[in-house]
Amino acid sequence: MLTILSGSKLGAQVKYGFKTGLNFAKFQGPSETDNQGLGLETWDNSTGFHIGMTFSYKFSDRFGVRGEALYSKRGSKYTYDGQAYRFFKHTTGQVYTSGNARYLININNSYIDIPLMAFGKFGHFEVYGGGYLGFLVASSGEGSLRYSGKTALGNNAYVNPNTSETELNFNLNHNYRRDDPGAGSSQGGDESAINVKVDGFIAETPKTMGAYYDFDEDKGALYNTLDYGVVGGISYYISSALYLSARIQYGLADITNNNVDLSKAKTGENNSLIYRDDKDQNFMIQASVGFSF
Repeated sequence: MLTILSGSKLGAQVKYGFKTGLNFAKFQGPSETDNQGLGLETWDNSTGFHIGMTFSYKFSDRFGVRGEALYSKRGSKYTYDGQAYRFFKHTTGQVYTSGNARYLININNSYIDIPLMAFGKFGHFEVYGGGYLGFLVASSGEGSLRYSGKTALGNNAYVNPNTSETELNFNLNHNYRRDDPGAGSSQGGDESAINVKVDGFIAETPKTMGAYYDFDEDKGALYNTLDYGVVGGISYYISSALYLSARIQYGLADITNNNVDLSKAKTGENNSLIYRDDKDQNFMIQASVGFSF
């Protein structure tokens, strides 16, 4: 449509441009709770960036529509603290333990965002609003896990067979689109395996765990490809071409795959895994500088 318009007498009303800036984003959704009903999860702001092209068409001197194509990096700083469980696998089976865990994960999701908005310009100011589609192109997380627990027999899970240390510390290195079930790494040096003693068994556990280390089968990616929602904001034009802009982008889609959203607090009958049927959404504030011509 823009190509056709640019070749017609209406082409003068079509403007192209570019913009870049910062994203201040986090996830929003219900927290998992412990047996007393207390929340275990928090999501804090994560700083990312966006960059891309803009295309606008003016119906009059004041009103028009604008589309954008942006590469946008957003995510959240995730904390889980409290009631938890872990399975430790050994040569003849596995041992279930329950205790407390603290997960700290910086989640980074990269999208191609396509907002479509109507705008009105009043002097140096412009207000706009509309909707957007986002397509996930990369998804990763990095952090740590600290865990202490006991077996069903009341025995502690010990770090290495000959110590009395009960706090287990792991690295988390997640690629949510590529990691395989059960994947982890133990590459020697600082990445040597952790030998955990549980009820007389020795469970060799990798120092670094992948996104789906606790899974026995591939159930898909944790984060869904499609995101969508509403967007609105205001711009200030320093000149006829250069402007500063701030907007809020509120996601309406559930960004997590409920078939993969594993409970960290509880298991089901016979210690089976439980998957959470809830809705997690993107929320973001953007600050941009742009140029149109």
